[in-house]
Amino acid sequence: MNHMNRYCTAVFALFLTAGLMLPGSALADDPEPADDSTNATSLVANAWESDNTTAAPQQDEPTLDVSVNGSIRFNALFRSYGTALEGGNDRVLGDGGFTFDTFRIGGSGSYGGLIFDSELAVYPESFGGVFLQKGWVGYEFSDARQVQVGVSQVPFGIQPYASSSWFFNSSYYVGLEDDYDAGVKAMFTPGNWDIQGAYYMNAEQTDFFAGQNFSRYSYDVAPNSSANYHVVPGDNRLTEDGEVLTPEDAAENPAVIGNLRSDITEQHQFNVKVGYTFDHGDLGSTKIGVSGQRGQLQNLDTGDTDWHAAYAAHFRGRYAGFDAKLQFSQQELNAPLTQEEKSTFNDLADVNYGAEDFVVMGAYAFPQRVAAEHTVYSSSLAYHIPVNAGPISEIKPYYDFSLVTKNVDAWNDNATHDIGFLTTAGPLFVYTDLNISKGHPFNHPADNFASVMAENNDNEWRTAFNLNIGIYF
Repeated sequence: MNHMNRYCTAVFALFLTAGLMLPGSALADDPEPADDSTNATSLVANAWESDNTTAAPQQDEPTLDVSVNGSIRFNALFRSYGTALEGGNDRVLGDGGFTFDTFRIGGSGSYGGLIFDSELAVYPESFGGVFLQKGWVGYEFSDARQVQVGVSQVPFGIQPYASSSWFFNSSYYVGLEDDYDAGVKAMFTPGNWDIQGAYYMNAEQTDFFAGQNFSRYSYDVAPNSSANYHVVPGDNRLTEDGEVLTPEDAAENPAVIGNLRSDITEQHQFNVKVGYTFDHGDLGSTKIGVSGQRGQLQNLDTGDTDWHAAYAAHFRGRYAGFDAKLQFSQQELNAPLTQEEKSTFNDLADVNYGAEDFVVMGAYAFPQRVAAEHTVYSSSLAYHIPVNAGPISEIKPYYDFSLVTKNVDAWNDNATHDIGFLTTAGPLFVYTDLNISKGHPFNHPADNFASVMAENNDNEWRTAFNLNIGIYF
């Protein structure tokens, strides 16, 4: 079955690429891709061969055009709960502090019809250190047709973001917003249409052959970095040999808290996204669309596979300075666990759910449990206010709301209200956010972090204030 899957995916990728290479002179007058496309700026327009036998003027040799870009950001985070967290697990920045966030460096450019884009992210070591966010090379056949090969943004939902705040909406933390994977993506934007299709062989892992590494930007199902442990919720944290971990031992290994050993990884994922933009003239525009994805989850210990899938309906309206984003999405992730793995979990864990009710996802070097079946409601309202006050050119207030419901009745929902504004002053971008949430991974006690997108046993409203200061170049 695996050989057949690989054969089908290879044939699909071949035909996808070949379809984009067919003559397309009828598309010569197509407009630039829609703003919601991941290819918002066309780099090169390729001239198609003409059937005219008259000698055409000699074309200049292509030149290499490269643009280097990046950013450095700092973060001031203040939360409403103390540093002495449950279990005595003290955090220096538990109440808040001012610290380095990230440094990014990237480059994009073109050579004739060839185009490329890449970005390397440098985070504190505790958040994954150095890893690739994106990196692809492609070919632009016309203003309306393009192929990308490498680590690219997955065509799913509102892009580039379904939210406006620095915290992101909950769709990001289940892998359905600003996700990046490794494979082939094709984009076709005739007129007001935005059509994208992709095949991803695997996630954007930084270790070869699906290594156990959560050092990545976007959330994926990935092998658990604490593979030597069977760790269960509550106080019964056990090694695979059945030895009880003391609170001190667990504190020294925070990555293993609340995680079951899980060697499950993503592979062979297909994505399709279709959107249409209604132009309202001076009033603005409305874009509606649907997205779907389906792929495999593989158990690296046994080679067994099962499927995962998601779909979404999305709306974006831009009316003068007003910007509205609405998205509804559902996802199901079926981990191919063996009966022994299920039984081991059920025997060790004193909980009211099974091992098949969650998967282990993660990013920024941290694993966490995510409900295997969930629904995400996401919305964002923003308004662009032009400002002429020294270097400040715009202030954009926004309100983001997201809700995650789960198919396990005993588990608590995740709800997030984010009220804030973005201040723009040339290369300086400052996000100011007030996050009021119940079950947000970045506004949650560390002891319950691993379970926040599954059980969310804490289920308390918490408040965080965040100031993110970034220079972009």
